[in-house]
Amino acid sequence: MPDPNEERLKYLFNAPAIEVPKAEEGQKRKFKGTAYAGGRVDGHWYWGRSGVVFDLDGIEIDQPAALLEEHFSSSRIGVVQAVDTNGKIDVSGDFLTNPKATEIVQDSDDGFPFQMSMMIDPGSIEEVSQGKTVIVNGQSFEGPITVFRQNRIREFTICSTGADRNTSIKAFSGKANPNPTKEDTDVTELEQAKEAQVKAEQERDAAQSELKKFKADKRESDIKALETSLNKQFSAEEKKSYTDMEDNTFAFMSQQLTQFSAGNQPPAGQQQQTHPAPNVNPAFAHLFTHQANGGQQVNGGQQGTALDQAFSQFAAAQQGAK
Repeated sequence: MPDPNEERLKYLFNAPAIEVPKAEEGQKRKFKGTAYAGGRVDGHWYWGRSGVVFDLDGIEIDQPAALLEEHFSSSRIGVVQAVDTNGKIDVSGDFLTNPKATEIVQDSDDGFPFQMSMMIDPGSIEEVSQGKTVIVNGQSFEGPITVFRQNRIREFTICSTGADRNTSIKAFSGKANPNPTKEDTDVTELEQAKEAQVKAEQERDAAQSELKKFKADKRESDIKALETSLNKQFSAEEKKSYTDMEDNTFAFMSQQLTQFSAGNQPPAGQQQQTHPAPNVNPAFAHLFTHQANGGQQVNGGQQGTALDQAFSQFAAAQQGAK
């Protein structure tokens, strides 16, 4: 059973620093920030560098919505009064006046860089594979990427800087990390190597598939040509047998049957061959003996044409050799 806490953390995403403007006299302290800029979110501990994008079409956000501290429901520090989901998620609202909210406001005034975070609950998750393209929030994204659809924002929160604030800012701004670490570089090179390997494997598979199709088409054409040459319609079983033959076996069979059908005789001055040539499979001997006797009657009765007998014998030999 998955850990409920870990399952929950999969759907928590940090955003850039929250703004806490100075209060006007007689008014509550306010906050504002961009919870999501509408682009690819990468660098997440679970979803990885391939990234996630949140479909804003039909997204559900309660208004007003709670603003919590560090995702704890018992630590209420503010109210999100307004949400703009036109291509991004901008939020604004008021802090409460309880001690915890007052402490956060004071720390922000002193320069502490708080961040926003949110928990998003997707109704469905779409995995876009490499080489595919998907349009989300009016933008085009190339796979691999994960798309959250039919989303609902379950909470907004203020938290201390994440494990890597630079990555969090990059993730929601859609800009490159201005200060990449060596680890970032190593990971990027590894991903590029993996992508190159995947591309090479895809090209290899495509070439093998194309070669296989070419050979199949050529064999089909050769079988049709043999039918025409022999003036014979092959049965489905015969066609399958010839299709499954090795190239050299089919070439030998095709040559012998074509010569046999045409009644070729050996050149003048040479003794007519009445036995199989050396190194010829004994199973093919019938082709040569029939060529020598010209299709005479066998065992006192005509067993079809000599060509039909040759076909039958050759097909039976092929079945027995498998």
